[in-house]
Amino acid sequence: MSYGTPSFGDVTFSPGASVLLTGEAAGTRGLLYDAVADGLAEGESAVVITTNDAPERVVAALDDRTDLDPERLALVDATGEGEDTRVDGITVRAVGSTGDLTGLSLAFAKQLKLLEERGSADRVRVGLDSVSTLLMYSEVQTVFRFLHVFTSRLGSADLFGLFTLTPGMHDDQETNTVRTLFDSEAAVSDDEVALRGSGYASPPSD
Repeated sequence: MSYGTPSFGDVTFSPGASVLLTGEAAGTRGLLYDAVADGLAEGESAVVITTNDAPERVVAALDDRTDLDPERLALVDATGEGEDTRVDGITVRAVGSTGDLTGLSLAFAKQLKLLEERGSADRVRVGLDSVSTLLMYSEVQTVFRFLHVFTSRLGSADLFGLFTLTPGMHDDQETNTVRTLFDSEAAVSDDEVALRGSGYASPPSD
């Protein structure tokens, strides 16, 4: 797969970059949905992994932002409360427990393969909301290992990753441990987004 240079707002990133969106949950989740919708509007595809919102809410949020093509969007329901289903024609793979990171990885792989079979996996952005919820169900080192493998996989496949984290839910050591895995961080505060890190194809303007 060849991704080109994915954009995030007015910034473009190198192929395979992963960005950590940090701040209050509502703000980072909204920013993730904005970024996924922007990609879909530009003809990209997406896999969204949700640990909190039901798939119906995810689809509704994205549908409010852009016109959805069910052939270019797939969801992984890691809330632990769902089942394999379809929502408005969009395929949903469910994970039995939020703490089942192996199951989450397998469900993601199946959804990515589905997009490949449809011929819509040339440019894919992946959203995971949220890392904070994963940390509620698993030890930080377990989540670290999962994210290390996951982000490495996105990088090797030139997929653009977007992950949310609420620092106020964790101590500084946990937050800083997770931060090290990502190319860039977008800190969300009120209506402002501050980008820092690397992975830019064109750096943010001052």
